Amino acid sequence: MAVSQLSLWLQPEPAAAAELDAVIARLAAVHGSATFPSHLTVLGPVEQDPDEATAALAELAAGLAPVQVRFDQTRCEAAWNRSLYLAAVPGPALRRIAEQAVRIFAVSKPAAFEPHLSLQYSELSVADKLRLAARVELPLPLDVRFDRVSLWQTPGQDAGRWRLVAEHRVPAG
Repeated sequence: MAVSQLSLWLQPEPAAAAELDAVIARLAAVHGSATFPSHLTVLGPVEQDPDEATAALAELAAGLAPVQVRFDQTRCEAAWNRSLYLAAVPGPALRRIAEQAVRIFAVSKPAAFEPHLSLQYSELSVADKLRLAARVELPLPLDVRFDRVSLWQTPGQDAGRWRLVAEHRVPAG
């Protein structure tokens, strides 16, 4: 059984994804870092067999409906994976998705669910991250509809090496 480092993401509907991906690309150009698709991490990274995880993804997707998520703040932290991000208001629907994912993917020790949408991954100082945050041109609060769930291979901190394993549109509830 091959085991990979996998992450489960919610991804925004196409129009919102295009807007958010453009912001991510502009910030990456300033810092010279890799771009990545806009997403909200539900689980990850977790060590799982990709075939088993793909089956779990299909099961999860079948029970979901698109979810509207409100982002109310731009934040930055020292941690690489929380460099610069939009903080989500963790509503009941979003929490239910996270709970279902933990159960379906059989994650025994899930990380705390702190929903956010990353805009930059970097090792910059917090002061530099604050300067980048000033370049974010998104009106807050921002409501984003997520209509896809996807599984990504996310080995390490080089977002340029991350690869899509599987993706499902969630049924229009």
